[in-house]
Amino acid sequence: MTMKKLVITFLCTLLFSTTISAQSESSKAYSKSYELEAAKDYKQAIVEMEKIYAESSYDMNLRLGWLHYMAGDFFKSQKYYDKAIEIAKNSVEARLGLIYPLSAMQNWNNVLQTYLDIVSIDAHNSTANYQIAVIYFIRQDYQKALKFANNVHTLYPFDYNSNVLIGKIKIKLGDISGAKRHLNRALNYSPTSQEVLYLLSTL
Repeated sequence: MTMKKLVITFLCTLLFSTTISAQSESSKAYSKSYELEAAKDYKQAIVEMEKIYAESSYDMNLRLGWLHYMAGDFFKSQKYYDKAIEIAKNSVEARLGLIYPLSAMQNWNNVLQTYLDIVSIDAHNSTANYQIAVIYFIRQDYQKALKFANNVHTLYPFDYNSNVLIGKIKIKLGDISGAKRHLNRALNYSPTSQEVLYLLSTL
């Protein structure tokens, strides 16, 4: 083997070893952070992740967003989730994660906008559609609430929550027969539901 080939082989081996070592350190940090999270030692779990933190890593920003949320530092949690979204612009999971600190801080306008962003990426996301419907219902914007609740119902016609919500919306809109139809369907799903039984008794 020529000297040139020996040098190339040596450099390849060195690069491979360095990569394996880096992967090992990363895996150890993640593993340790999961152990500490299970023990509810969120601050130390954060320390473990910070040892290997790379700003350009989607995974690390997502993980730190979650850990900071669990530690009660909602501002930092939002910061890391925002960074994850910046890295992976179409990430639904990072936006769903972002909902946690935004809700904890009662930043409802941003919660709504984040859910709307999710629907713009994934129009059939049942969680986002349902939560948007709930927010609009609370805000008494019943037509918009019905639109997003129907998006869930179209995909999951026997879903309890969407049928109850549509029933409530239709009551507000004065569509009593429509409300009864959805509430009775919800009752078929959960025959002992006190919520549904009460709503039906008022119609």
